[in-house]
Amino acid sequence: MWFWRGGGRVLRLRTVMPNKPWRWRLVLSGLVGLAVLSVCLLAADVMGVSKPVINGFFLVISILGYAAIGMFCRTSVAEEYYVAGRRVSAPFNGMATAADWMSAASFLGVAGLLLSDGFVGDGTHAGGLAYLLGWTGGFCLLGFLFAAKLNASGATTIPQFLGRRFNSPVVRWLAAWGAILCSSVYLVAQIYGVGLVASMLSGLTFELGVFLALGGILLCSFLGGMRAVTWTQVVQCVVIVASMLAVAMAVSWQVQGHPVISVAAAQTLQQMEARIQVIQADPAELATREAMAQRMWDLEAKMADPLNARELERQVLAKQIAKAKSDSLPLRDIQRLEANPAWREQGSERLVRAWQEERDGLARAIQHPVGFQAPREEGFKQGWVNSLALVFCLMVGTAALPHILVRSYTAASPDEAQRSIVWAMVFIVIVYLCASSLAVLLKSFVLNELVGAPLNQLPEWAERLKLRKLALLSISDYNNDGVVQYADIRLIEQYIVLAVPEIVRISPVFTGLIAAGALAAALSTADGLLLTISNALAQDLYFDTVDPNAPPLRRVMLSKIMLMVVALLAAWFATNRSVNILFWVTCAFSLAASTFFPVLLMGLYWPRMNRVGAVAAMVSGLGVSFYYIVANHPWVQLSLNLQPSDTLWWGLEPICAGVFGVPTGLLAGFIFSQRRTRQN
Repeated sequence: MWFWRGGGRVLRLRTVMPNKPWRWRLVLSGLVGLAVLSVCLLAADVMGVSKPVINGFFLVISILGYAAIGMFCRTSVAEEYYVAGRRVSAPFNGMATAADWMSAASFLGVAGLLLSDGFVGDGTHAGGLAYLLGWTGGFCLLGFLFAAKLNASGATTIPQFLGRRFNSPVVRWLAAWGAILCSSVYLVAQIYGVGLVASMLSGLTFELGVFLALGGILLCSFLGGMRAVTWTQVVQCVVIVASMLAVAMAVSWQVQGHPVISVAAAQTLQQMEARIQVIQADPAELATREAMAQRMWDLEAKMADPLNARELERQVLAKQIAKAKSDSLPLRDIQRLEANPAWREQGSERLVRAWQEERDGLARAIQHPVGFQAPREEGFKQGWVNSLALVFCLMVGTAALPHILVRSYTAASPDEAQRSIVWAMVFIVIVYLCASSLAVLLKSFVLNELVGAPLNQLPEWAERLKLRKLALLSISDYNNDGVVQYADIRLIEQYIVLAVPEIVRISPVFTGLIAAGALAAALSTADGLLLTISNALAQDLYFDTVDPNAPPLRRVMLSKIMLMVVALLAAWFATNRSVNILFWVTCAFSLAASTFFPVLLMGLYWPRMNRVGAVAAMVSGLGVSFYYIVANHPWVQLSLNLQPSDTLWWGLEPICAGVFGVPTGLLAGFIFSQRRTRQN
């Protein structure tokens, strides 16, 4: 088994360790424990135990269980801490890879995205199908191109491998900073998702939820490194797949009377066709969308003259608030009026930003398809372009994510590394099939129970979702007819899966179950990201440049310290920013694709690729993608008085930045390698 070291080739022999019985018992215990816990809490629900107690119990048991595995697998041996001893067999490495990859965004966000945008998008933006194809296709690239070769290299981190391949500390240094940037963007989104799920389960504030979950993350990864994270992720994979399967089967049974998920979704989709056509042709629905368009024009006019517009709006709000108080309207209605940015004492810059966000939200909502197919209109071509671009970014990004690539090092052999990718895809496809079916089943409840309902006679589940601390549903009567139209509805798509049991009216135990799955998804990904960042800081930056002769124990201890510092910084940032989880995660894919895919592809398959080409590929690819994301951020555009038309290239969204970064990196790597070769 060959790998690069300093430009030479060294023979490394490694044997595949057989699966030990305790490993299968660990998987079985996770599955049985989840089933027993669910049955016990189902009995508690029948006995009248409150939902917060049931949900909190799921949270505590989950975190304690993962922490116990982390403590059991603690180690200070360098080989075990960094790559789990390089002896994890394909099934278990595949389970750990799947859990490492199935983040809060993919577990929670896919069903909500399909629910709101459909499979093919809204004519301008990419739909949910792009995420499904891109993420699963990326594992095919990873298995075919990189997994076996990275395993054969004998490295412990991606920057270390690149440094050896090109015999260059500069390449390793740049790769380390690239890994830190990509993983940090991803990590903040995961910490935010963990805190949100923990706070919703426990009833604590969001900030306390973040630091409660942070304790679970550190207990899993701090003591045992990759060894502890691997076996924790194996159990988390069981929890993720089992919870999604259980909830999807329960919803399928409730809606169609049988547990065959895909068949139930197909039956429901067929039954919805007539309802979708009625809603699309309803004059009230068309009037609502016209009123939304008029509101967008009004906002444009306000942004042109914000000071006068604010004063006029404050006068109108004062009358509305006074009337609401005199009519003794509910407190939440009065607070909603007082929450208007024009009423609060804010500067014109914040007010314009709020109007801009409202305008962008209306522009997106007005195009949302009623069903799962977007209308074939003039602008529909742009939606397909964005979808194809996003598929490309997610595919190459998945194949280049540092915390996923490092999983190739933990496998027992190159063949095992490739087989582990196949195992990972099996578990990921199961989750995605369930998420797609859940989106269809949820859509039927929205169309049949919510659309057409009077505003004062909403379904009970709709009222509960509106009154939550984090409101998962909001309804605006744009055409003032007192009836809910589809365009009036706003679902918080990133978290709506957590409300599935309430909407479908199944046992609240399933709320705790789906939240336990979401928590496992976020924790598993956060663990892998923390290890990647801390190892890059300790191994690739500090010891490679400052103390290359440090003993293994000192290296492990510094990695643990770096892990704790990074975790605390990410938690602090997540608690001080409102994070769009899906946007941040998708940006991380574009950054990873632009930074690592060109240099890995050319470094492994083109012998003439040299260190100058590697530096050029990473710097140019990352630079182009980072610029495109930042230039199209709403805050930057507002500060520089820019419009999206000024900064978007061919109408592509910023999450598709990898479309420009990857070709730039490939071209730069080729040109500079050729030029250097001629000079030599």
